[in-house]
Amino acid sequence: MSEVLDFYEIKVEEERVFIQCSSAMEHIDTACASVLLFLRSKGPKFFPHLFAVSLGMREAMANAVRHGNKYDLGKFVSMELDISRDNWICMKISDQGPGFEWMQIQNHVAPDEADHGRGISIMRTYFDRVSYNKKGNILYLAKHIL
Repeated sequence: MSEVLDFYEIKVEEERVFIQCSSAMEHIDTACASVLLFLRSKGPKFFPHLFAVSLGMREAMANAVRHGNKYDLGKFVSMELDISRDNWICMKISDQGPGFEWMQIQNHVAPDEADHGRGISIMRTYFDRVSYNKKGNILYLAKHIL
């Protein structure tokens, strides 16, 4: 019987944070806290964007754990955040799942009474660019910083 890993790793560079973790929801809080601390350390121009980055990252990672990897602790979720020289915060969130048909739901709006299905709409509200790889297991988010 193979051993199931509960894993969390973070690597911080000058303008980049890389996080990889097993598919456990509790790692999302730790990852968001780490990214917010990183962005705060970069100065006040990032302060107005902390909520949006945290919310988008939380939604994306939750979708990766829940829908992509189906809570399988043997599968990883990866998150990369880069600060570009031309004032963009760029995030890449990936999972090891089979992907999904993102083109079929890209204009989907969940009804007000729905208890799920708002993540992509939330990300589109707070980020300037939202896109996926063809397979649908990598999400790219970008937010311009003024």
